[in-house]
Amino acid sequence: MEIKGIVSVVTQPTVEPITLAQAKSHLRIDGNDDDTYIALCITAARSYFEKSCEITIASTTLKLSLDYFEDVLYLPLGPVQSIEDITYWDENQAEQSMADWQEDLASGPARLMPILSEDWPATAEILNAVEITYVAGFVNAAAVPELLKAGIKFYMGHLYENREAVTEGTLSEVPLAVTSIINLFTNGVYH
Repeated sequence: MEIKGIVSVVTQPTVEPITLAQAKSHLRIDGNDDDTYIALCITAARSYFEKSCEITIASTTLKLSLDYFEDVLYLPLGPVQSIEDITYWDENQAEQSMADWQEDLASGPARLMPILSEDWPATAEILNAVEITYVAGFVNAAAVPELLKAGIKFYMGHLYENREAVTEGTLSEVPLAVTSIINLFTNGVYH
């Protein structure tokens, strides 16, 4: 199945799946000197996993932009928590908001269809005539699979220890465990 459209971030996550205390415990750090850098590593590691696995981990509001309605609309970067809004430009180039639709958020990827015995409305022949705003990611940190959290910790530790892109010594590669976990989630239900 080909997922179409362009996804943009409407609202960035406010809570990471790994707390600063969990990260410091993983790194075996007691002091507070590197707290800002560790927090940056947590966000970078989560973002790396999201991009690599093509999923959303931390609760984020996304917008899928399409040129027109397909029979079935697939929402990338799940898991999808909720559909916030579906807007479109009608044939008269007036912006409209959908009142009702069918949704299947349990599937991976989530999908939308028009209400039974109806069709999607006709749209203007313009770019990004349809916009679907939705919340994706796990509902909270407790809902994130432990294996995924472990991979984020492993990669966060790698970033913490390898702070520079270029060094006089040898750089270590991304740990094999990180690559293995990414492969498991990339081939999973949210891809």
